[in-house]
Amino acid sequence: MEHRGRQRTGEIRPFPFPHRDGLDPMPEFAELRRHEPVARIRLPSGDLAWLVTRHADVRRVLSDPRFSRARATRGDGPRVNRTTTLPDSILAADPPDHTRLRRLVAPALTGRRTEAMRRDIGALTGGLLAKLAPLPRPADLVSHFTRPLPLAVICDLLGTPRADGELLDGWCDALRSVTAMEDARVLAAVDEMTGYLTGLVRAKRAHPDDDMLSVLIAARDDDDRLSEAELLSFCVVLLSGGYGTTANRLAGTVHLLLAEPARYTRLCREPALIPGAVEELLRYAQSTVGGNLRVATEEVALGEVIIRAGEAVMAVVGSANHDERAFPDPGLLDLGREVHGHLSFGHGAHFCVGAQVARVQLQEALAGLTRTFPTLYAAGPATWKRGLTSRAPRTLPVGW
Repeated sequence: MEHRGRQRTGEIRPFPFPHRDGLDPMPEFAELRRHEPVARIRLPSGDLAWLVTRHADVRRVLSDPRFSRARATRGDGPRVNRTTTLPDSILAADPPDHTRLRRLVAPALTGRRTEAMRRDIGALTGGLLAKLAPLPRPADLVSHFTRPLPLAVICDLLGTPRADGELLDGWCDALRSVTAMEDARVLAAVDEMTGYLTGLVRAKRAHPDDDMLSVLIAARDDDDRLSEAELLSFCVVLLSGGYGTTANRLAGTVHLLLAEPARYTRLCREPALIPGAVEELLRYAQSTVGGNLRVATEEVALGEVIIRAGEAVMAVVGSANHDERAFPDPGLLDLGREVHGHLSFGHGAHFCVGAQVARVQLQEALAGLTRTFPTLYAAGPATWKRGLTSRAPRTLPVGW
């Protein structure tokens, strides 16, 4: 108890930590894992929270029902920002509401169905790379490949026009804003995206198709398993998660490979390594700056700290993936490593329902890229997104 008292009266760090370009491990997290694995932080909203950085503790927070996601998005509890977006979404729900919502989309995203999508994803990859090949060099790989691929996949899956990609891109960044945008601008982007999706839902109601949005509309209209607000929030989450997150990860993955050319060359020579290399790249990339906030519903002991009911906890998966207790030599990016237990897709009830779709896209993208452009190289420094919940290249100039 004496140690717990010292932690409660000790240093309160502002969070997120200062931005760094790149995806290499952040030293602040390493220091906390060693000396203060449950540390006090102050969020941009001004609220206090506990920052959790070790693998076992992060898993615990993400899976223990006493740490509520709904309490962190509804009511007047602690917040990352004072602006609350999408309070009716699956990301903001606890069981049983979360379970009900997840059951609606899970059948469309099973491993078997995702593997059936692999050929189409491979064809999309080949088409984009064929368009890239004749372009003047250097070319921006983000705008010509790492962004349009996941955009096409999620638009086809959900039933959204691909032509609206530029709109979706700006909205997705707004949803990830921590300090990049003022609250009013974030809320305006959410309103714009909701208005766009309202029109799309109206059109799909009149002319249903064989896509996920039509299935969700049927669940709303025929079975009454969704409210209208939940339907719209679902669409926002699927677009921002299925597109924005995957696009950021793909750009970051290529950046890490080209940062040390021997990495990329190795995958060109040993394509059988690609599925395992994707898992290692997901583990290594410190792409998540923060994490989904949780609020304790009762007193919980976490490490040597007592988390009181109503206090917020921020579990950082990017730090957990570099915990020396879980991964030997975690600061080494080893494309031949057999990775087990990384938390890049979350853990527990909120484990990413689209994880397998993202994996297939990353695998097919790297397979196509290394096969088509074996001499690909970084033709200049990447530019980086700032002030968002994730670190990712905004541009990635390449040559070949």
